[in-house]
Amino acid sequence: MVDTAPIGKEELERLRTSPLWDELDESAREAVLDLLANVEEQAFLIELQRLRHQHPSLRRLLRLYQAERETNERGVPAQPQPQPQPDTGGSPVPQGPVGAAPPADRYLNLCLTWPISQQVVPHDGLLGAGARYHLRLDIGELAGDSLVRESARPLPDDALPHEDGGGQGDWLQINVLSEDFLVPDRRHAMFLPLDGRAYVCPCPPGGRHVCRPEHRGQYLWIPVTAPAGPRSAGSLRVTVSYRGNLLQSATVLARVGEREKPTGGSLRGEIDFTLTSGFLGLRDLPSRDAAIRVSRGFDGALVVDVDGGDRPVSTFWLTEAQIEGALSRARAVLTDVHATRGVPPENPGAKGIPPRDRLGADNTKGHAEFRDDLWRLAAVGWDLLHLLAPVPAQRAALRDRLREPATIQICRQQGQPLMFPWALVYDIPVDTGDSPVFCEVGLEQARQDHGTGRACRDSARHTRNTVCPSGFWGFRHAIEQPTSRKDRGTLPLRAGRGLGKPHVTVGRALTLPRQDLAEQHMMSLRQQFGPDRVRDCDSRTALLDELFGAGQDCVYFYCHGRREKDVADRTGATALEIGDGQLVKPADISARMTETTGMTGAGDVIEGKGWRDWEENAPLVFLNGCHTTDDTPGTWLTFVDVFSNLGASGVIGTEISVGQNFASEVAQSFWRHFLEGLTVGESLHRVRAELLGKGNLLGLAYTAYCCADLRLSRP
Repeated sequence: MVDTAPIGKEELERLRTSPLWDELDESAREAVLDLLANVEEQAFLIELQRLRHQHPSLRRLLRLYQAERETNERGVPAQPQPQPQPDTGGSPVPQGPVGAAPPADRYLNLCLTWPISQQVVPHDGLLGAGARYHLRLDIGELAGDSLVRESARPLPDDALPHEDGGGQGDWLQINVLSEDFLVPDRRHAMFLPLDGRAYVCPCPPGGRHVCRPEHRGQYLWIPVTAPAGPRSAGSLRVTVSYRGNLLQSATVLARVGEREKPTGGSLRGEIDFTLTSGFLGLRDLPSRDAAIRVSRGFDGALVVDVDGGDRPVSTFWLTEAQIEGALSRARAVLTDVHATRGVPPENPGAKGIPPRDRLGADNTKGHAEFRDDLWRLAAVGWDLLHLLAPVPAQRAALRDRLREPATIQICRQQGQPLMFPWALVYDIPVDTGDSPVFCEVGLEQARQDHGTGRACRDSARHTRNTVCPSGFWGFRHAIEQPTSRKDRGTLPLRAGRGLGKPHVTVGRALTLPRQDLAEQHMMSLRQQFGPDRVRDCDSRTALLDELFGAGQDCVYFYCHGRREKDVADRTGATALEIGDGQLVKPADISARMTETTGMTGAGDVIEGKGWRDWEENAPLVFLNGCHTTDDTPGTWLTFVDVFSNLGASGVIGTEISVGQNFASEVAQSFWRHFLEGLTVGESLHRVRAELLGKGNLLGLAYTAYCCADLRLSRP
């Protein structure tokens, strides 16, 4: 889905006179002409949306037109805009003809070469222990000898504002990280012009070019030294960024022997994260202050790279035992904040003691309890920071970089199931052996603030054991977690169809303990969205039919989230309980996705409306249930990835079990702010701030997997 306004009748008339019109098939042309001649303005957008789904060629054409509306690369009639010219030292800048085809896709290419001959090391070569090589990097046409050729995806250059070098391209930052190879501890720069290959030059990154073409090189050569001893798989990690936004990352694996050999090795690479191939509107976003890349090492350990924008801050490895231990403790303390733990039955079949809600009727907490909750959660959050930055210098660098409210981008490798509680990270030093020192200014600010502020006014006086809400990342920063879209295309900045007031499809359980609360909650949703714009699905069949049978703007699950044990491998997969105990699993959604496309006997493609509607509409999905995103390394499939692959613009879920009354308040507050036009990041911050004013820290239990700047699409 492209982040632009819908096409109006006047624009469609202009499109009819452009060269793009020739790309429509005859039936689509007739339908558009009839639309222009006979449909009134009020019904125009609705009828155009219907034609988009009915005619694939029109759908493709409108996508192309929307993507190129600003640049006019295909000759769509528009007022010509003067373009700033770069200073090339007297060398003319070639200009493409009016109406020329869009620039060709460009790819990140990686190779290992020998330093002197600069010849490429064969992909089956065995590297020698302690030997020196060069990592050769370029961005341009897909190279036949590239280590990442098989997983290559176009570099998302349409995500860039093209403001550097006098408006002729963008300065990219390249970083290479490794615990196995010796690599330079610095960031490298390449300039990506509007068209053609990227190049390196002696000009200072970020400024105008004063170099001549003969000063420019096609390749970036980065010296690397192999490990001192044999390794079954040494790794190099490469990131390509623009102003803190991680555009693409790759991993290179290599076998290392005692001596170098032409065969017997295995050089391979993979593009493991792509922000998007159509992320338009990046010029409207603030620069990201820090990026955290989460991936898997060759031995299954989790690799986390913390990038502070201008330089790497920390790289560390976590085993599955460390991950499970940290997550279990964090979620246990967060759960204890609002409920006593249930006691299991002594005998099979007997009833145990259920958890008791510790929150008041309006989800408030007493003053003394609130302070105790803050202190306990701060201790856990400080431990989480230790995992991110185990060395004091790393923690100091991260603290300096993120002292003020910032936007942190979490880039999770595709297929990596871990959901880390980033919002709980606490960066004020905590020594549990001493007493806490509560920041009274910060506590009073939390009581009075209604989501308008993030930083504590007295932060300069925060020292060891200072307890202040602003010490938590989730209260001070905006944390965005866009999923990798290398196989799905664009990452929308808009959710829903943008056709008047939005609809919401609700999948709800009839087994919730308080049906009176459930009815009150549904009444509130009807007041917020409109009585005829809430699709209430209280059975599994009704829900799945609705999800794949109608255009979606928002999808909301108000239900239980169950963790069922698989008898074969003893791992648990989350299932959502709809209606009277009917379960919907991630694999069930995938099965419906598979049915939406197929082939006829004549070899023609059948496009089912369900999946394609999701791609077009990019709805926001809110999973308001227990254990809906709290994945462990053993989870084999997650709703976050399944809905993202389906085409959702974002997924919101809870990290822990939450009470029904609390869940209702969070959802009603979030939808109120989101429907008013705030972004997901702003809406979630408002929810947390409102709860914080009640002495309630459970706003940190909700996580959004999307761009922080995602907002509802408007007509």
